[in-house]
Amino acid sequence: MVFQWFHSTAYMMDDEVGSLVEKLKPQFVTKWLKTVCDVRFDVMVMCLLPKPAEFARVGGYWDKSCSTVTQLKEGLNRILCLIPYNVISQPLWECFMPEWLEAIRTEVPDSQLKEFREVLRYFSRAGSASSLCSVWFI
Repeated sequence: MVFQWFHSTAYMMDDEVGSLVEKLKPQFVTKWLKTVCDVRFDVMVMCLLPKPAEFARVGGYWDKSCSTVTQLKEGLNRILCLIPYNVISQPLWECFMPEWLEAIRTEVPDSQLKEFREVLRYFSRAGSASSLCSVWFI
């Protein structure tokens, strides 16, 4: 649910409330997520997989009936919203991103692959600022 919150608040208006929420992310929530990752790396990975454990299927696209393609696109967008806050470490990325690429390869019809271009471009841009994306663009 915390990942869904990051995704939902990424599109808030740039007003007083939006500014306050953006301050909360690095001050409190990001630190907490990094602690969770340090203490329970396995849980963090499970929550970031394309088909997470049942306990992680809360909020957003998990609360509505939608296609696998929509779930994959929304999930990647959710991860994208975490990157600016350095929540996604290299070891974490290396655990879950191959699963995402495999899910896209096996579950997305060729006719819908173009729908993933935009979000993958964002990952590529994020990769130019960090080493995360170099893992799968090599």
